[in-house]
Amino acid sequence: MKRNNLKTNRYFNHFVLLAITLILAGCETLVENPLVTAEDDTKMGGDRMTFAEGLGDGTSGCSDCYSGTEKFGELTYNGFVYTAEDNLSTFGVDVDNGSYTFGRKKINEGHLPPQASVRVEEYINYFRQDYAAPINGPFSVSVDGAPSPFRGDSLHIIRIGIQGRELSSDERKPWNLTFLVDISGSMTSRLDLVKQSLYILVDNMQAGDQISVCTYAGKVSTVLMPTTLADNEKESIKGILSDLKAGGSTAMASGLQNAYDVNMSGYLEDAVNRIIVCSDGDANVGATGHEAILELIASYVEQGLTLSTLGFGQGNYNDYLMEQLADQGNGNYYYIDALAEAERLFTEELTGVMEVIAKDVKIQVEFDRSQVIRYRLIGYENRDIADDDFEDETTDAGEIGAGHRVTALYEVELSGTGTGNLLVVHLRYKLPNGTTDIPVDIPVTRNNLAGDFTGASMRFQFTVGVAEFAEILRGSPYVSTSLEEVESLVSQALWGADDRDVEFLELIRKVQAID
Repeated sequence: MKRNNLKTNRYFNHFVLLAITLILAGCETLVENPLVTAEDDTKMGGDRMTFAEGLGDGTSGCSDCYSGTEKFGELTYNGFVYTAEDNLSTFGVDVDNGSYTFGRKKINEGHLPPQASVRVEEYINYFRQDYAAPINGPFSVSVDGAPSPFRGDSLHIIRIGIQGRELSSDERKPWNLTFLVDISGSMTSRLDLVKQSLYILVDNMQAGDQISVCTYAGKVSTVLMPTTLADNEKESIKGILSDLKAGGSTAMASGLQNAYDVNMSGYLEDAVNRIIVCSDGDANVGATGHEAILELIASYVEQGLTLSTLGFGQGNYNDYLMEQLADQGNGNYYYIDALAEAERLFTEELTGVMEVIAKDVKIQVEFDRSQVIRYRLIGYENRDIADDDFEDETTDAGEIGAGHRVTALYEVELSGTGTGNLLVVHLRYKLPNGTTDIPVDIPVTRNNLAGDFTGASMRFQFTVGVAEFAEILRGSPYVSTSLEEVESLVSQALWGADDRDVEFLELIRKVQAID
């Protein structure tokens, strides 16, 4: 969008925010959701606007708890779909991994994560993969499979993997980042971790990037207007962050509006213009209804301003809102459970966090009815796209950052007959500044599948173990595997030098020790 339209849209957004605040403030409804059984589940069922609540079973003795209710999206499960009825499965990609690090924090403190907090795809996408680097285009696509190690030869697991292209330092765009820090009372025990996380991010930014800092509690404040970063200014900016203190209620919507105004004042052409929200998601003053906040964010995406969220804390944590904010803002959602996670995120993953290489990436898998009897997409329950919307260029879907990897697993039942393509993976995406979908089609035959599970790559085997672990945690009606079986599989398949893999094996063992 042209720069001269931004000012007009900003004033319009102020008007919309005021109107929505008057209508929706205090109207959010929380719903305790029943478990969706195999019989009740539909293809991608579930009302996305309701909540499941965690009422403290995972907060006693935790290091950064605050009294309240934890909120998560509705707990639903993708069921088996018979290809005779529908042979198309369509969804948007997801590179978030906040669900995994949130669950890790719970387990490390001696508690099982609430079932509704577990999103299988985010557990899987936390880990490195063995996908080939792209030769042409922004990403590569890999497909492999093998018989399931848990359900016998009657079912196979198929893995679809996307590997984003790494960017060179010369390709890196300038960044105009606005840190929006929640300094409300509930953040008191978490604010030090927020500051330390942002120190790492500041240290890894480059001269010429811009930083601004805004806060919100009962009122909003601009602590630092957009400032061009020079090496000798990093310490002074960290000093500004160090002075932040927590206290008061939480006017998130007003804080967001102010952050957008500040970021817009330093808008850079052909750059990353992004809001980074650091919060527990507990909005209790102003337009706290999530629809109001999401509409505000969407209006700025159209103007070139994106938004990512960094989640902190437990007890009152609103996982659902933090994920939806980032999703609506065409950014990423992360949960910072410890300083080590911030170090990983803002060193190893930093370019991928900031630099989008493909947007509105959606996948449609077309199964051959003569060879595939039924299928089940494992995870991605809240990334459903209607089959008819796949070729609609206005359909919003996920973004892929530089170096990001995306994995989707299907559980399928194969027939003993049929030749030709077992399935075709159709993808559509746009370039970062594009408006037209680019199609990609990947045919898959039985030759892509290993004859037995041990014949598949070690990374495939490890990934299946991660998915099964997440399915057990969320109480999936489609698994009856023991944690001991998962531990055995993972211990044989992990990359011994990868600290993430080793830590994951320890998490499996810790869960077995939790009463």
